[in-house]
Amino acid sequence: MEALREIWETLKQARHQMPRPKFCPKCKGHNIYPNPTMGILPATYRCRDCGYEGPLVLEIDPEEGREPR
Repeated sequence: MEALREIWETLKQARHQMPRPKFCPKCKGHNIYPNPTMGILPATYRCRDCGYEGPLVLEIDPEEGREPR
């Protein structure tokens, strides 16, 4: 029962987190948006600056407060 309580607490914390800024892994730009997908497929992203398309993006923790170089 303790394991379920810990999982519940973790899920509550994740739910209340601020969204993290996303950056393109190729050009490090912030002009990256999710592509529409069908249901259970993993999210893919497209960068409008360099044309990158893929499932990977960079995220910055709000505590760091700085963009990637």
